[in-house]
Parts: sequence; C-alpha cells; structure tokens
Amino acid sequence: MPIGNIDRVLIELRPRLQSANFFICFSRRFVEIKSTKIDLAPDRITISTENNDEQYEIRLGDFFKLHTQTLSSLLIKNNYICFRINTNENKFHSEVLEINEYNACTDLKLECRLEKGVNYTVTCSNCGNDLHDQPVAFKRILELPSDHMDSNEWYCHRHDTPETHNEGECSSKSSSAASPHPNSFTPAETDLFYGPFYAVLNRQHLQRVHLRADRFLYCKCCLQFLGVSKRNGSVKLWYENLQFLKPDEHEQEHVNPASLFRTDDALLNFQYLVRKTVNDYNFISHLGLPPIFKIIFEMRRPGQDGELFYLLMQIMDANLNVFKIRKGVDAEDSSSASDDPSKEAPTDEDDDDDVFTPSPKRPIKRNIHVDRHRTMKVMYRYDQFDQQPIFNFWLQDSNVVSVEISEQMFRAAVRYLDDNSDYVPECYRNNLGFSLSYLDITTTLDDELARSDLLLDVDLDRTTLGDEQARSVGMTGWRDRSG
Repeated sequence: MPIGNIDRVLIELRPRLQSANFFICFSRRFVEIKSTKIDLAPDRITISTENNDEQYEIRLGDFFKLHTQTLSSLLIKNNYICFRINTNENKFHSEVLEINEYNACTDLKLECRLEKGVNYTVTCSNCGNDLHDQPVAFKRILELPSDHMDSNEWYCHRHDTPETHNEGECSSKSSSAASPHPNSFTPAETDLFYGPFYAVLNRQHLQRVHLRADRFLYCKCCLQFLGVSKRNGSVKLWYENLQFLKPDEHEQEHVNPASLFRTDDALLNFQYLVRKTVNDYNFISHLGLPPIFKIIFEMRRPGQDGELFYLLMQIMDANLNVFKIRKGVDAEDSSSASDDPSKEAPTDEDDDDDVFTPSPKRPIKRNIHVDRHRTMKVMYRYDQFDQQPIFNFWLQDSNVVSVEISEQMFRAAVRYLDDNSDYVPECYRNNLGFSLSYLDITTTLDDELARSDLLLDVDLDRTTLGDEQARSVGMTGWRDRSG
C-alpha cells in the first residue's frame, strides 16, 4: 500500500543474528530526487526528501530496538534504498532471544466439507450443470496419501475384499490376489477420495461430460475443463471446477453450493499446500534444523498437445519474520507546527507582516505503520517445459517433491510470488534464472476460517499467553514475467 512517495517497505528481522535488513522502495527514481536523508533513532527511522519537504517516520520500538551506529550495506539504486542495522543495543556479549511460539511444521490436516450418507448432486462450478443423472450418497470420504507412496499399501482405501476394511478401521493386510493390479485401485461408486486439492471419483458418476483424447473431461454444457480420466475407471477432478448440492437445495434460489474444501481461494490453498508439503516431507525441520527444501509444481493444460509448465521453488528460510506496511490504515499527516506546541498561532497583529514576508513551507510528515508477518523466503522459477536442463535436473533429484496443481492455482501462485519479489531490488532478487520472493504463512487455511470474524492487532513481543497475531493476505493482478 503506497504512502506518499514510498511504495513498499520490507524489513527482515533476524533475532539470532541481531540484525535487520531494510528494503524501501520509492515511486520515483533517485536521479529525480535532489536529496534523501535517513535519521536513525533507537525506536524509529525517519526519511526526509527534497529539502525536508516530506518526512516519513517508521516506528519500530514496539518490535525491536536499533543500534544507530551500525548502519552497513547501504545501497541506493534506481528507486530502492537498502541497508542493514544491528539490533543488539550496543551489547554483543549477550542476547535475549524471544520464544518462537509459532511452529511452521505443525500438524496440518486437509478436511473435506462433504458429509457421509448425505445425497449430493455434483454440478459444474461455472454453469451449474448436473454432471450425473442421480444424486449420490458417499459412504466413504477418505483423504489420499501422498502420490509418492506405494498404492499397494493404501489399505484404508481398498475395497476388493469385504475383510479389508470396516467403517473407520484400517486393515493391516493387503489382498493382492483379489486384485489383478494391486498397485492401482478404482474407487467404488459410493467412495470419494480427495487430495490437495482434487477429488477422485468413480467414472460412473459423470454421464453429462465431454471426453477428449480419451483423457480430458469437460462440462457438456459450458465446456469448462473439469479434470482427467484415468485408465482404472476413476476420474481426477480439480476442486475449483466442482460444486455439490443437496436435493432440497436444487430447486431453491440464492443457494450457495458446497465446495469440496472450506475455501475456494486459490492463493490461500497454495500457501496451505506449501506448508503441508514441508511438514510432510522435511523431517529435519522437526529436529529444529533449518530446512533447505525443494518443491516442483506441475501444471498441464488440457489437450492432446497440452503445454506443460513447471514452478520450481527452493525454500531458503521456512520461518522468517518480516514487517510490511499495514494494510487498510492511512498514513497520519502532520506539519512541523503541530509537532511543536510551543509555537503559537499567528495573531491579528502579524497579519500585515505576512503580506510582505512569505511563510516557510511546512514539511509533510507521514507515519508509516508496519505489521509483523511470518513468511517463507523462497527462490523460484517458472517456465514452460522444453527439455531445459534445470527442469530435468530437478525431476531426477530424489530430494525434490513433485506436486501437481490446477492452472488456476498455478496462476495465483505466480502472480503472488512475482508481486512479492518486487520488495527487493533486482540486484538482490535475481540469481541464475531464479527470483527471490516471500510466501506469507501468517494466514493459514485453518486460521483464516476460524478467525474470519475477529482480527487481532497485537504485538507478539508484549503479549501474554493466548494472544495471537492479526492475519492478512493480499491478492494482486496477474503479471507474467516469463515473456
């Protein structure tokens, strides 16, 4: 949110290094500004431009203190000012580290909104067309394990023998003799399996669809892409393309159909997916070690010759404290006269003097409020797959986790990463085809839904047990940098 001539502010706080990195982006290039002055105080930073015509004050005393004699790595380039300041308050021999109450690797469970035994009509999310003739009541709604696991071990999901499972129980034995293909399974007509963020159903549920190239499924009414058909008789459908209606809601007006998951926000689901993937696969993070983690997101456009796109993401820091300009709060403008109460307003006796003596121009002072955010610092790159060496190298690396996502989620992720990459200058954010960005994990899927009615604005360093930080997520417009 721009304030005056300042477009963006990002502050990286590193408590263990006792330092803070500042990245301040202006709306104008510095070759167009006569002078810029930075005043440092233990609890604030004041930036003055154009002979003190404008002043911007960033108060940080509620979060950390600054050692004013330790400014280093000063960079003034294009429309950015970047520098580093120590936060040790003149003392190097000891430090007090805050207790990190936030754990980026907490247990994350993907929950489905559908209920067992309730009749649902599966409809297209675009036109509302019924995708099958009769409503269906799912007897089993189960989350799928990772695609990297052997499907022969998915005992809970098997249904080839009556002994393999009971309601809510998991079998400890597989029956490969009862199934000619033990490493593949087909959901029964009353089964719904789901993963992040898709559903796997029996092909018999979809009669009113159009099949192209024996694989790609489209709505027969509006031709919206729904998902793909598999050889074992199941279909994989993306969450944003489906809606579920109960029989009594089908004829009603102004009814909000139930979605497969609790939110249809593609960006929020992507942030949740990254956190869940890190939690499921990066075991060293449970030991308190900093994770260096690689994820490759795959998106294939429908069609026989559908284009294949990859988003490569390497997580450099899974739990980084950053500060950004507070959203929804306007800067407080004030003048130098209002700051000094000793100056009295001009009286009537001075009116004649004002005609001949021009009054000095009072500087405009703006206070910039910042909020703390928990982020993942990532290096990312996206492009169309064209036998590029970097893509083949990542695909062959056993330490890289591959995740398939929908086109809508892919676009939302790229928009968000590109926008947050602009917080730092180009010389700091680009390296060997990769770009630096920040993925906000302050707002999670569970937290956003649980606290949708209540936003808290609390300083974590001064709160007691039970207080939590305000949550916020921003969406920006699509901007493709690959071209």
